[in-house]
Amino acid sequence: MPQKEEPLQTYLQFLRKYDFLICLSTILVLGIALIIALRLPKTYSASTLMQLIQKQSTSPISSGNLFQTVLSGGVDTREMATISRRFSTESMLNAAIEKLEDSGQEGVHHLPSIGYLKRHIKAQINPEADYIELSIELREAQGGERNAALLVNQLARDMQDMRSEIEKDRLAKHQNFLRRKRQEVEKEITQLIEDSLTFVRENGSPETWYPRLASLLEQHRNLQERHGVSEQNLHAARGRYSHLKAKHTDLEKLTQITATQSNNPLWLYQKEKLIELESQRIGDVEKTGKSSYDLAGLDAQIEKLNTEIDDTEQLSSSTTIGTSPHYTYIENQLIELPPLIKNLENTTKQISKELTDVKNELELLLAQIPENQHVFERLRTKIELSGTLLTEIEKRYLESEIVGAESDNAAFQKGGIQIIDVAVPRKISVSPQFKLILILAGIVGLCFGITLALLFEYFKTPSESLNS
Repeated sequence: MPQKEEPLQTYLQFLRKYDFLICLSTILVLGIALIIALRLPKTYSASTLMQLIQKQSTSPISSGNLFQTVLSGGVDTREMATISRRFSTESMLNAAIEKLEDSGQEGVHHLPSIGYLKRHIKAQINPEADYIELSIELREAQGGERNAALLVNQLARDMQDMRSEIEKDRLAKHQNFLRRKRQEVEKEITQLIEDSLTFVRENGSPETWYPRLASLLEQHRNLQERHGVSEQNLHAARGRYSHLKAKHTDLEKLTQITATQSNNPLWLYQKEKLIELESQRIGDVEKTGKSSYDLAGLDAQIEKLNTEIDDTEQLSSSTTIGTSPHYTYIENQLIELPPLIKNLENTTKQISKELTDVKNELELLLAQIPENQHVFERLRTKIELSGTLLTEIEKRYLESEIVGAESDNAAFQKGGIQIIDVAVPRKISVSPQFKLILILAGIVGLCFGITLALLFEYFKTPSESLNS
């Protein structure tokens, strides 16, 4: 069966029954806690606030660093954590204590051991504001608020000095490296330029290869045309020579040059003699004293001449025979053609030789251009890359000089750390905290009194508790 719920009045009666025991326990615990708190040594705290100056760099960063930078809000939390952890190192603490002792600060010998300082020094980081708060708590026997302030301030200054020296050393090494690299790149560029000039002197460049290639192609085309024309002329001359030689063999050398007709000189003589005799007969007829006998003699002569004239041809033909002009022309051509053929053969051979030379040079150039182009492009690419690298080195060197100048001129910060608040001794102790001790002691005393009351009640009525 379910248990019967106790009314609130029952609990109030229980507290009223044991109110003396509860109050006595509470007062007793409060008293003991107060006595212990008064006897506890007072502890004082000192803190200094520093800001990490983030460098603005234009150098490319990796994707991992970019992701980390975005997650941290643009702050290098790793560097801040490293600085915070460095404050609690034994070397930093020993160096700070030694400097405090060397400066003649009073009470420094009261500082606790290095192990104690390593456990109690705190460096809290605030990535959102690039702040690092360095604090430590020391008891009065350990120098209290004064030694705490001296120690954290000295640690902050030591961190500034250390980071400044590291930064200067790193910057000097960086600049030395950049100078050496710049000299190496400049030397490499000089050597590459010299190699390029030597290559251009020996093999030319694209500015000469392609005009030369175009010129050779044009020469090759012209020589091919000339060679074809020369071969055609040679073939035609040889064919003409063979044809004329065959004609010359079959052709007669002598031929009738002219054929003329004229009056036969004998006929002309006879005709003139007849005319003369007729003239003489006419004259003799007119003359007196001529006998018929004389006239008959003339008539007989005239008749005889007429008979001879009739028997004699009036016209006579004369023929001139000499060398045939066609034969002479062919013979002249056969004399002129061999030197011409020889000349054409020599011309064809010369053109063929020139064509072979141009063809070989063209093939050699076509074979060399890809390789030379590749070598030339590699040399030019190397020069461009080296020039780009030299420009980047100059930029990095200028950036390092700017960073060095900014570090030297920035009096408000050193080593990338700016001290915002300097630790000062404060007479307000951080422990013991009396209010908290009294509150806790009151709660503990009240609980202790109620517990005793419950125990008394339990042992007083055991049978009732078992029945219930």
